[in-house]
Amino acid sequence: MLAPTFLSVASETGCTLADLKVTGYSAPVYNETRKRWTGGTSGAFNLQILTSSGTTETTYTWYDNGTKTGWYDEAGTTKIEESSVALVAGKAFWCQTEGLTLVPAGAVNVLDVGFDTNASGFSAIGNPYPVTLDLNDLTVTGYSAPVYNESRKRWTGGTSGALNIQFLTSSGTTEATYTWYDNGTKTGWYDEAGTTKIENETVSIPAGKGLWVQGEGLTLNFPAPEL
Repeated sequence: MLAPTFLSVASETGCTLADLKVTGYSAPVYNETRKRWTGGTSGAFNLQILTSSGTTETTYTWYDNGTKTGWYDEAGTTKIEESSVALVAGKAFWCQTEGLTLVPAGAVNVLDVGFDTNASGFSAIGNPYPVTLDLNDLTVTGYSAPVYNESRKRWTGGTSGALNIQFLTSSGTTEATYTWYDNGTKTGWYDEAGTTKIENETVSIPAGKGLWVQGEGLTLNFPAPEL
């Protein structure tokens, strides 16, 4: 799972499919004797756009096979008008291929990026900047913390639940999960069990790294780094 790390030039909201190219693809060579294309890298590069709840929205395929080059629909029959496919800054997608590289291009994002969480499923997001961030750079807003009731000697009210962020491996499996708390007794990022607070620069988020996020009525904020 990856996220674009640049914006389209003059854009403040994201990039388009036209800003993403695929390299490392060895195109077939036309054999004049046999009158056909031979060799080249097998397979193609598939890019799957996800909905806000993590389900498949649409899939595009990159071809570079001597007869067609660029992004096509999933069936490979219709070439995509690449500039018409908008990709919101930091919105992640699934990629599947072998031996190829997805190359983003554009302008560096100098604006903060916020993601509203979706209680019905995991939203796919990612580090939208071309630099490594630390987990503690990210904050969560929209969380109404409980209030301590002096007469009842306990915390009451506040937003229920918490925000969970799940790091993925390069093959899309779960690597680690962290939880944001703001409940009057603890605030910030903790391990999945909620017992150990994440301190200092101990959890890195590389440029473009994909993440699953789940919560309700909260916003996960990526601050624009000083470049």
